[in-house]
Amino acid sequence: MAISGNLKTMELAELLQWLAGAAKTGTLVVDSGKIEKKIVFKEGRILSSSSTNPREHLGAVLVSHGYITEAELGQAVQLQKANRKLLGKILVDIGAVREDDLRRLLRMKAEESIFDVFSWPEGKFHFVVGEMPPAETIVPVSLDVAAIVLEGMQRLDDWRRIREAIPSFAAVPVRVGEFDGTEMSELDEHVLTLVDDDRSLDEICVAAHAGEFHVGRVVLRQINAGSLKLVRPRDAAGPLPENAPPTPAAISGELLLGEARQRLAKNEPSLALRHARAARALEPENRKIEAAAAQIEDAVRAELDKTPMRPGDIPKLARTLDELAKLRLTAQEGFLLSRIDGVQNLGALLRLGPLGTLDTQIILRGLITAGHVRLDSKR
Repeated sequence: MAISGNLKTMELAELLQWLAGAAKTGTLVVDSGKIEKKIVFKEGRILSSSSTNPREHLGAVLVSHGYITEAELGQAVQLQKANRKLLGKILVDIGAVREDDLRRLLRMKAEESIFDVFSWPEGKFHFVVGEMPPAETIVPVSLDVAAIVLEGMQRLDDWRRIREAIPSFAAVPVRVGEFDGTEMSELDEHVLTLVDDDRSLDEICVAAHAGEFHVGRVVLRQINAGSLKLVRPRDAAGPLPENAPPTPAAISGELLLGEARQRLAKNEPSLALRHARAARALEPENRKIEAAAAQIEDAVRAELDKTPMRPGDIPKLARTLDELAKLRLTAQEGFLLSRIDGVQNLGALLRLGPLGTLDTQIILRGLITAGHVRLDSKR
């Protein structure tokens, strides 16, 4: 027997609770028109979930949370094509991820995929009683429906706050202050390393292999801390909606340039650069703003040239990993430190994404000045 309907007339929370209360076994299929998700039930508990959204695939989740690299994922996918094993099993076999970490991530992946459906305004659904995927194609996680519903309803409130502050994910976040780095996960830090005053929020979601909810929550926190502002994309026809708090009328390109010059005078090159880029992004067709922003970038480069760093120099950690772990570092500093291995030279380090060359030089100079990193000359 199949049960069908639409989330407009039967909310997801009500549907999940009904299936749990009736101790149903089978598969719930929910389709938004763009994304299809399957939630497998066994005797009223959620056994597993799957999604057609590439950002919710296991490989993307493992990369976004820093458990594996893109290269390791590519290797595992090639092996999967050859032997048809589950991707998670392959990653454990090649030593890319531990089995306990994999199981924890699979559970989190299933939860996050279901939480996402709570934000859908509508979507067709049908439940097929008794339909189960082959046992060898899934790793069971067994989730309590009551806990899922409680968290999902809480996230609806979070979504409302995100949408009030971020009316469009085509907007570009620009950094105008130091990030609030308290209680950040590795994924939160990764999202912030992708803020380069040029990528849109949609592009950050793709690069981070993360959903809009998580990226939106990270960005909203930094907006409230005064560290980020949103500007319309350069190819947009008009400004963001008037109800968007990050771009009030009081903010102008000239105002941001004035702040950039003050930061430069205070020997704060990173913040000077951020404000100059924010001014350029806010008024992309203003040639006067463009020229002034370029002058500030040139001034930052000139300041960096006073302490030359040669491409052949080898950056090395000047503190132990335990000492570095106790420091309050920005997401960008942490990213850069994680790439310093004492082997690759400065030229290679400067080519790393997602940080630009100038930004990397600024951050590295700060780390050297603070005594966290040293440069060894290679002649």
